[in-house]
Amino acid sequence: MNYYSALIKSGKILEGYFEQSKNILHNGSKGTVRENIVNKVIRPFLPACYGLSGGEAFDSEGNTNKQLDLVVYDSVFSYIIPYIDNYIQFPCESIYGNIEIKSFLNKDELMKAIDNIKSMKSLKREGTHSWTVTPLVSIKINGLPDNTDRNPYFGIIFAYDSVEALTVLNYLENLDIPSNLLPNAIVLYSKRTIIFQATDSNIEGFPSNDFNKYVMLNCGEETLAVFIGLLINFTRYSLLWVADVPKEINKALERILNDNIRNKSIKEISVLTNK
Repeated sequence: MNYYSALIKSGKILEGYFEQSKNILHNGSKGTVRENIVNKVIRPFLPACYGLSGGEAFDSEGNTNKQLDLVVYDSVFSYIIPYIDNYIQFPCESIYGNIEIKSFLNKDELMKAIDNIKSMKSLKREGTHSWTVTPLVSIKINGLPDNTDRNPYFGIIFAYDSVEALTVLNYLENLDIPSNLLPNAIVLYSKRTIIFQATDSNIEGFPSNDFNKYVMLNCGEETLAVFIGLLINFTRYSLLWVADVPKEINKALERILNDNIRNKSIKEISVLTNK
């Protein structure tokens, strides 16, 4: 047995859970569907270093994306701003990607999900390279490495139910959106189908901007296993680099100091020290 075969077995157990909860998932609110998928499908399979929460992200240029269903973020090194329960504001440097969760996916819901993913992937952040050891430590020797493509955002749409899979695939044709801003995968659970980014030679199992088509595959009883596997691939591939929060704080302190000097409100005392 290897990890993936064990994952398939777990996927079958989860499918049994979904069948038992079919009425709740079909008729419940989006929040109910989301909670079930997060707690039963995603959270148990991702290490604790990956946080999961709804929220929004922003970049250093002042851009903010639309509200995101389920952000996967670095919960160990990176900075976040807790807002309310299950809603966090993130410096975009802190996030791996987003999962848009739909109880039923039709054209309107698909376009909303694509727009949300586009807004996230449009946020600007400095690229990282393969010698990024942790989000706080990076190595460079004689200017190498010079590649800076190791922190692409990923965007996945997970739909519990949907219109026919081929209909969803056809909706993706001729979208007037740059390829690097499009979803990496669309999981149609009830249809046991996943739509992947692909090239002429292979399916993109890692986050990539180098694709020229979408490919729809019937994954059968392996649908949940493949979905979890994609999450593992996407998060493992990406090497994040923390936002430069100390730089922002120092700028704020300098501004506050200058304001106090200008308003003549600064007070000070001398401190005598023994040397």
